[in-house]
Amino acid sequence: MPIWLQYGLAIVLLVLVAPGLIWIAKRYGGAFRGNLALGAILLGFGEVVDPPSKHLIEAGSPEEKESPTPGDPPTVG
Repeated sequence: MPIWLQYGLAIVLLVLVAPGLIWIAKRYGGAFRGNLALGAILLGFGEVVDPPSKHLIEAGSPEEKESPTPGDPPTVG
């Protein structure tokens, strides 16, 4: 088989298979993403894949602004 025919066949197969793969990825992508996170948590990689949210004490308290020290010029902003 000539080399150009092999490349042509590979390109034709790619053009024919790519839309099907895209459809499968769109259809099952959300479920796979959720299952991947669950599997990673069960295997012990949960913190790497899904970092924890803020602790309750950090989430409940507003950010404290630093008060300017006496003698510092006022900041604009």
